Amino acid sequence: MRTWKVALGLYLVASVLATLATVFDCDTLKLLSIPAVIPAIFFYYLSVKRQQKRDPYLLAILLLNFIGDTIVLLEVKQTEIIMIPYFISNILLLRFAILDVQKIRFNKHGLLLSIGIFIFLMYTMYELIVLFIDSNGELLYPVTVYGLVLGVFVTLAGYCYYAKNSTAAFYMAIAGLMCVVSDVFYIMFSLIFHFPSFNYFEFSVQMFSYFFIVKYAVLRKN
Repeated sequence: MRTWKVALGLYLVASVLATLATVFDCDTLKLLSIPAVIPAIFFYYLSVKRQQKRDPYLLAILLLNFIGDTIVLLEVKQTEIIMIPYFISNILLLRFAILDVQKIRFNKHGLLLSIGIFIFLMYTMYELIVLFIDSNGELLYPVTVYGLVLGVFVTLAGYCYYAKNSTAAFYMAIAGLMCVVSDVFYIMFSLIFHFPSFNYFEFSVQMFSYFFIVKYAVLRKN
């Protein structure tokens, strides 16, 4: 069996086990599975890119998400601390999106679509902030800055996919969508409604989003 298939299998198994551990609140399984997700997908990336130049920014993104996942695993309650590694990761993803946009010929319809996406994302962020501002007012500015960066990244990713319609752009767009979904449900769980099902869903989306980020990096033309 090819090495990349083994690595991908390890990643899928670790992600599924991590999700089950979260759903059933099994601390031992969490400690075994969650820290294995990022190394497994990193092993997959190394296996696929064996003969090619590896991107240090992708490695930094995976490391930052590993740190973020570890902070969550340690049950740190300060939302601002949890946000930091994921925020920096989003900035690096935004860098990829900006570089890709610079390579694409201007597309008027893509611009209109992007404006619509950005307005929708900002409206969603506004509605979420309205729901938690009374109980967690100190998070207004951190969430706003975080949401702006994520919103611009997802908007540019959507523009790239519409204007270029490449496989790499598709994976980036899906990764961006999953980041938004994960973060929205995290806010709804931790700051607003506290429904356990929201936590399970956002965690599983977070785990599987790493595959799409790595696939984008593998297929992307530098």
